[in-house]
Amino acid sequence: MVLQAHGRTPLSDYRRFQTHDVDEAREVVARHFCSHRLDRMAASDRFDACQHRIAGEHLSLNYLRYGADVTIEPGELTDFFLIQIPLSGTAEVTNGCQTVASNRDTATILNPDRHTAMRWHAGCEQLLLQIDKDFLTGIAANLSGMSLGDGVRFKSEFCLRSVKSSSWYRGLSGVVHAAEEGHAFQVAPSVRQRHIEEGLVMALLEIQENTVSPLLSRPECRAAPAILKRAVTMIHDRLREDISLLDLSRHAGTTPRNLQLIFKRELDRTPVQYLQDCRLNLARHLLLAGNGHLPISEVAELSGHRHLGRFSVAYKKRFGESPRITARSKMYC
Repeated sequence: MVLQAHGRTPLSDYRRFQTHDVDEAREVVARHFCSHRLDRMAASDRFDACQHRIAGEHLSLNYLRYGADVTIEPGELTDFFLIQIPLSGTAEVTNGCQTVASNRDTATILNPDRHTAMRWHAGCEQLLLQIDKDFLTGIAANLSGMSLGDGVRFKSEFCLRSVKSSSWYRGLSGVVHAAEEGHAFQVAPSVRQRHIEEGLVMALLEIQENTVSPLLSRPECRAAPAILKRAVTMIHDRLREDISLLDLSRHAGTTPRNLQLIFKRELDRTPVQYLQDCRLNLARHLLLAGNGHLPISEVAELSGHRHLGRFSVAYKKRFGESPRITARSKMYC
């Protein structure tokens, strides 16, 4: 991939340690991430651990290897997400009930509220992007226009071969090179650094499946009529409330008929259809984030649906499965 092109390990000017001692490696890595178990699979393997690291405001870039075949068990990361991208070698990673065979084409994303256990095989070297949980959740809330609590969780398997994900990885590689040249991830906070960190996280939320994905399908309204922008904003601000076509048209400053024509022309649906789509998207987010802990009736109410039977029918028509099946999904467990 991109970072092999320079023929040297990333961030080599920011070495934090190199050791043949397992206990020392465990102690130093724990300072930067969290407490964890670290065990060698075979005493005959050459243990040669090394970490390079540079931290920004809410993100850190890391290169990490152990040399030997090792198992790593941090449990729950608690307060950060961790993206692991193999530069060489392979690993098996379990985060919650998701298990991924990771290699140069398949990275992993560790969700902080799920138990993690890993095996890095001998020769595995990885680039790690550590993201503060509150920072990512705040950006997700801004993008979705909703308060999310702890409801952000990613699909752990992160395929790097798709057009969008490979573009994101090229962007991350560019950030690594900028950090190596002293143009990013410096000690003093800056507008440029904030833009870099926000850009990486926003793009990640948009390209990688996660529990907020259903809420990120909001149409781009920058070039749309002001009437449409006002109506769409009202819908997203008041999804859980009873909103009529007359309420929307009054808020938008037009007639119900004209509002319908604008929605049909710009979004190919009526205002009521758009409102229903948004409510169903919210319901899907709640079901995926809740992992079956929220009753279907409560999900229906929280997403603005007043009739459980009609909600279930509309949900199945939209997503091809019943709310109960979504609630039982293991994608983000």
